[in-house]
Amino acid sequence: MTDTCRITWYPPLTSVTGTESSLDLDEPLPVGDLLHRLLKTFPELGKFTHIEADTGAVAGLMVLHGDSLLRPSDVIEPGSRLEVLSAIDGG
Repeated sequence: MTDTCRITWYPPLTSVTGTESSLDLDEPLPVGDLLHRLLKTFPELGKFTHIEADTGAVAGLMVLHGDSLLRPSDVIEPGSRLEVLSAIDGG
């Protein structure tokens, strides 16, 4: 059964995505695959990310579910509420 995953975006990503979007999921999906789908939906996100040459992983975005920071191997359930932030270097 398809259910909608709701995503809240934070600046500077909102310049590409707006503050909220949704993604229909038919089945659970690893976070890494979710990030690749989001890059296909919002190709302009590429300016905030890069694809790791050795693993194909999307780097530069952080995905939160509640208070938990998710890893690429963690699985998103259909109907989940997520937040996506840009990973920031500096100090």
